[in-house]
Order: sequence, then C-alpha cells, then structure tokens
Amino acid sequence: MGDQQINRLGGQEKKDFLRHLLYDIEAMEAMIEQGMIEAGVTRIGAEQEFCLVGRDLRPSMMGPEILTMIDEPHFTSELARWNLEINLDPQDFKAGCFSSMHNQLDSLLALAKKRSEELEQKVILTGILPTIRKSELDFKNMTPNPRYKVLDQSLKEQRGEDFSLHIEGVDELSLKHDSILFEACNTSFQVHLQISPEEFVDRYNWAQVISGPVLSACVNSPILLGKELWSETRIALFRQSIDIRNTGNYIRERQPRVAFGRKWLEHSAAEIFKDDVSQYNLIISGEIKKSSMDVLNEGGVPQLRAMNLHNGTIYKWNRACYGIGGGVPHLRIENRYIPSGPTTIDEIANTVLWTGLMMAMPDNCRGVWHKKMHFQDVRCNFLKSARNGLANEFAWFGKTVEASRLMNDILLPMAEEALYESSIPESEYLPYLKVIEQRVAKKHTGAAWIVESVRNARRNGHTMDEALLMTTDSMDAQAKEGAPVHEKSSFHNIPNKYARVDSIMSTDLITVREDDLMLFAKKLMSWHNYSTLPVENIKGKVIGIISREDIKDENIGELDSDATVKEWMHTDIMTIGPESSLDKASRAMDLNDSGCLPVVKDGNLVGVVTKTDIREFKART
Repeated sequence: MGDQQINRLGGQEKKDFLRHLLYDIEAMEAMIEQGMIEAGVTRIGAEQEFCLVGRDLRPSMMGPEILTMIDEPHFTSELARWNLEINLDPQDFKAGCFSSMHNQLDSLLALAKKRSEELEQKVILTGILPTIRKSELDFKNMTPNPRYKVLDQSLKEQRGEDFSLHIEGVDELSLKHDSILFEACNTSFQVHLQISPEEFVDRYNWAQVISGPVLSACVNSPILLGKELWSETRIALFRQSIDIRNTGNYIRERQPRVAFGRKWLEHSAAEIFKDDVSQYNLIISGEIKKSSMDVLNEGGVPQLRAMNLHNGTIYKWNRACYGIGGGVPHLRIENRYIPSGPTTIDEIANTVLWTGLMMAMPDNCRGVWHKKMHFQDVRCNFLKSARNGLANEFAWFGKTVEASRLMNDILLPMAEEALYESSIPESEYLPYLKVIEQRVAKKHTGAAWIVESVRNARRNGHTMDEALLMTTDSMDAQAKEGAPVHEKSSFHNIPNKYARVDSIMSTDLITVREDDLMLFAKKLMSWHNYSTLPVENIKGKVIGIISREDIKDENIGELDSDATVKEWMHTDIMTIGPESSLDKASRAMDLNDSGCLPVVKDGNLVGVVTKTDIREFKART
C-alpha cells in the first residue's frame, strides 16, 4: 500500500506539499532530458497479495499477529486484517528470471502458511475471497496502521457522502458503505516491468492495448457477497469502492481514482504524472525537508516523494512508477489488473504471458498508436474482459477477433517468439505458456471454475453459503496439490465448522406492508406455502409478523375485503441478528413458539430463518 508516513492535508501543509509536487514533476522532466534515468536494463518484479482465513474459512482478523510471527522483510500489511502482501525481489530479465521468481514466491508463501497454521489459520490465493460477508467489512477490521486511517478519512471527506456500490452481472449487488474497506475485498498479483525512458511512451501504450486480451485469460473474481457478478469483479469493485466523485458531479468529465485511462500517451512518462496532478485532487501529504530540484542541482538523486505519494492514491490498471534501485533512478510499468491465484503456477504463467507480450510490441505502432487503434476500442476490450472473460470478441487493429483465437493464434506465438529472441531458454517459458494455451482452449479460467463449482453445489441442494464454503475449501486443497486451474475439477466436502444464522437464512424474501390487504397476505402464504410473513414499513424496517394461524383463527371469521395487515399483525415479535448462532435461533423459536424468525441488521430486515432450515442444515452436516 505504499509509503506509510503520510498526513492529512490542511492549510500550509497542503501548500508546501503541492509546491514539492511541482518540483518533483520538474525534476523528473530534467532527469529524463539529461539521461539520468536508467536505460538499457530490463527487470521484472511482483507483489503477491493473499487472504487469510480461519478454520471456518471466513476472513481471519489475525493478519497483524501473523505478520509479526513471520518477521520477514519481504512481507508487509495490507488494508484489511485478513490480507497480507509479499514483495518479491526484482529479477534481471534473463535466463532463470521466471524460475527464480516462482521459487521465491513458493518459498515465502510456504513461510506464511507455516506461521498461519501455528494459529490454525490458512492462506488462500484468490481475486476475491468468496466467503467474505458484509459484516466483516467494518472499520474495526481495518489493519491498525495510521496510513490506512488517514486514507479512509481523507477519501470520505472528499466524497462527502457514503460510498455507493452497484454491480450488475448474472446477479445484481447494490449497497452503500461508509469506509474504504470494501477495497480490501480485492486481492491481486501485481507485476512490474522496468522500462527505458526513451521506450516508455510506446511500451505504456502497448501495455494498454494488450490489457483486455491478457485479462480475459486471467479472470478469477466472479463472486462478491454471494452474488455472481463479473468474471473479474475486482475491476468494478475497486473503482466504485473508493470513488470520491459524489452524485452531484458525475456530469463533469472527472476521472475516477481507479481508472484504465482516457487517451494515448504521447510525449514522455512525465506526461502521466502531469495529467494526474491536473485531474486528481490531493488526498494525503507527507513531510519533505528538501526540494527535489535542490537535490538534483547538488548532484543527488531525488526521491520524488511528493509525486510518488500522490501517484500512490491513483490506481491505474497500468500504473507508471518511479523508483530508485542501487542509487539509480528507473521507470516501471505496474500491471495491477491480474488477480491473485488460483495457484502460483497460474500466477507465474500470467506473468510470463504479459512479460512476453510486452517484449513483443510491434515496431510499426511506434509513435502512431492513434492511427492503429482507437483508444476507446482498447478501453472497451478491457471492460468486456472484466465482464465476460474469454466469452468475448475484441477489436484488434481494425479487425474483430474472438478472444480464444486472438490468444492462441496471435498473442501466444508473439510472446513465445519475443521470449526466445530475448535469450530466455525455452524450458523457462514454454511450460508456462502451455498453461495459458490449455486454459484458453478449455475456457477454464479461475472465474469459470468458481462459477461452475458454486452452480454445481446449488444444483445439488446446497445453500449459497454452503456452496461458497465448499468452493473456498477446494481452493485451499487444490492449491496444495499445485495443479493449474485448467486441471481443476470437482470440489471437496462441505466444511462443517460454521453455524451462524446468516449461513443458512433465506434472503430472497416475500414480505407485506402494513397497509396491504389481508387477502393479499393470505394468497402469498398459499402460493409460497409460507406459515408466516414479515411485515415491513416503507423504509424496510420490520414492524410485525402475520401468520397462517391468524388467518385461520375462528375469531377472525370470513376475511373482509378491506381488512389490512395492520389490523391483524403481531407487533410484539422476536427477531435475531445475522451473526447469531443457530443454537440461539433455535432456542428463540422454541421460547416464542414460532417456526421462523425475522433476521434483522440495524433495524432492517435482511433475511428469515426457520426451524426447517436449521433441521435440514444439521441433517447435512
């Protein structure tokens, strides 16, 4: 998550920080012009984000404790307590680079798993953890790090209202949230590639071009809060979860802080940073004692800290990065759209594909990208991939090409040839490219496997919550087997180490309002074979319950056509929270002599749990 020493903006501090930001842009342009930025050297690197879960396969809040136990400098915290990150060492782009990256990744993950198991926790590699529930996305579960608190406060202040989330796929998810913790649902495998400054413009544009096709083969995040949404739901979720544009200014041409981009790069890497300063409000600041121009004029190498701090709050899917290694400044492109998982083999295969394609940039596009492809086509390709994975056709240099054919007939051969010409041994890259080839041929991405697993479980009579637990359990088991996702098949047995109301409650609810006719309530119970119906007011608050016994009561007699629910509903009702145990729910129903309980969160009806639900669950487990 970047630089940890940050502050909120205010008064003179903002003026000072903005001044340093302008100095940094000026210094970057001077370094590019003077040839100070490293050229002729290519390196690759990566960041592995991963999830921690407990024995119940729910998000574990023990991330800070596990990080302390790991005590290894390659590891760092992430926004939520259930996430950690590994920063892999940069590798010179030469023979052995991919195997070295893979070996280090497996070694560090093994350390994380060992320390996690000591606390009976597990490591899961996935784009979005299927078992995350809205109750976990609470501010109290944010990692206790001042940086994250400052970011949360600053973004909320600029937003001026709750964040909104609306994603429509096979299902639809629409809700509001009051912190940036929803962003922590996203888990990625970020790949870095060092680029020479004279090549940066063309390589960055090419990175944009290949983003859609590459993403289509890597999707691994189709489920969020039990809803089947996009193949790579992270793309929509990340954008909306920290979007500080409020509803009153959407008509303006303001860019979201999570963005693909809006035009081709034309001049230099500095153009990106200038555009970001122009387009995006400052959110955070940090103490800077000396201007970058003073450092440069004294013969030093400036950190450009103000620029990097601002850049760290703008989440481009292909992000330009400035850094210093061994005292020498360099430029990188950071690929942020590739999701975590399903296995390290899949992740390194994705890395080999992207890196090979980056080396395969066609020479006839240099400097004339606007003549070769319309930028809106490139952006459209990316969004289509996020929605549908490999089930797409792409605009590709004036032609329309089906996703699988584009990958296997055009892009994979390009990557293979470029890696060969870069003197990378075939044994180093061909096995990984074969993984991509088989994945695409079978159309068996991580997203496809997750959707298939969940749907099969549902067809076999399991609840959605059970299906998500089964799928997550299988992720863990099959990651241990080490097989890439295209070789995955069925999932494992349902874990039985959970028993909360929200695990089995019904959320597809039939309710009535107090001013509805009793005849309507009677018909609803008859049509759906319900014994009770919750009564809501116009704001979704549960205010009563009506039962079949009320209608059958001999004192009621024949129902008058004008009789309303309000006249017959019980207002002295017992409810239960979604996080309560099933045993508590069962006892409450016995005490209340009731066959069901409305499930209420913050006064709002979120579900219904019945004795039958509990009985059937116990029979299955």
